[in-house]
Amino acid sequence: MATLKQPNNNPISKLNSNQALWAGILFSFLFTGFIWLVRPLLPQIDFLPDAGASWYYWQLPEPTFWTRASAWGGYLLHQFFIWGTIYYAQKNKLKYTGGLHKINVIALAGSAFFIVLHLLQTAVWYDGLAQDVSIFTSQGSVIILLVMVLIMENQRRGLFFGKGKRIGWLNESGRVLRKYHGYIFAWATIYTFWYHPMEA
Repeated sequence: MATLKQPNNNPISKLNSNQALWAGILFSFLFTGFIWLVRPLLPQIDFLPDAGASWYYWQLPEPTFWTRASAWGGYLLHQFFIWGTIYYAQKNKLKYTGGLHKINVIALAGSAFFIVLHLLQTAVWYDGLAQDVSIFTSQGSVIILLVMVLIMENQRRGLFFGKGKRIGWLNESGRVLRKYHGYIFAWATIYTFWYHPMEA
């Protein structure tokens, strides 16, 4: 009977967690600057007039099958990729470390790939998910993330100015959310990321 090789709990990267964080922040700033530089090469769209609070301005006036398929396809691939890395890390009970596990490096490299893919998707087809879903879903996903952070931090920091640590149901909810928050945080950020085209 074949046995699965146990994951290595030793970090593989020479970068520690803080260095990886700063490298990610630097990548974000540089890529944002790159988007600004290539803005003249991106499609110049004659947008429809603003129609109020529930209208998302940056979308094609006449979407096609391919504009929609490229946005939804990129989003779904990105979403399931990250959920897969979270599942792998939880299933294999990787221990916290000051460095990066192999799965961390895979998640970071994969995310960088999808960031570049989204820029290419914007350059060719432009539209994000906004064409098919309400603007309030993008805003709502971020609100859900923020409320989850409040609940998860209730026991440690309190809900209102250091108070509220004795709210029992929040403590139990916080325990459950701490276990599974990665899936919901990943959904909120990736959904919002693909909701918009990459505009500068």
